[in-house]
Amino acid sequence: MKKVMVFGTFDVLHAGHLKFLEEAKKLGGDDAKLTVVIARDSTVHKVRGRPPIFSEEDRRRLVEGLKPVDEAILGHEGGDMLKIVEEKRPDIIVLGYDQRRDMDQFVRELRSRGINAEVYRLPKYGELNSSSIIIRRIVEMAKRWGLAGGLGG
Repeated sequence: MKKVMVFGTFDVLHAGHLKFLEEAKKLGGDDAKLTVVIARDSTVHKVRGRPPIFSEEDRRRLVEGLKPVDEAILGHEGGDMLKIVEEKRPDIIVLGYDQRRDMDQFVRELRSRGINAEVYRLPKYGELNSSSIIIRRIVEMAKRWGLAGGLGG
C-alpha cells in the first residue's frame, strides 16, 4: 500500500478540489492511502493575509468526508511543512498547481531530511478552482440579484 500525501487550505470546497484529491490518490495505485494535511488557521492568515472563511477543524472535517480521503489531519503550527512529512513518511507527495513554485528546491529539502518520496505536481481542475474566484463570483451574482449591496460592496 502506497501512502500519498497532499497539502492545502481547502477553505471553500469545490469540484477542482475533489478532482485533485481523486487524481492524487490514483498516483498511489489501487490500494493507496490518501492523507490530506489541512493548513492551520494561523498559516492561512500568514500566507494569504486574511483568515480562512471556515475554521481549520471545519475544513478538516469537510475534507475527511470526501470519498478519496482516508485521513485528514491538521498541519503543524509554525510553518515547517516538512515536519509532518517526516512523521508520516509518505511514499508520494502531490502538490497542486499553485504550491511550492520551485519543485527542485522542494525535492532538495525533502532529500536533506531523508525523505525519498516521489513528488508530483497536478494541474488546475475546473473553472472555479480557488476560494477567491468563488467569492468574487458570489459577490458578482449578489450584485446582479440586488442582495445586500453586493455583499459588502
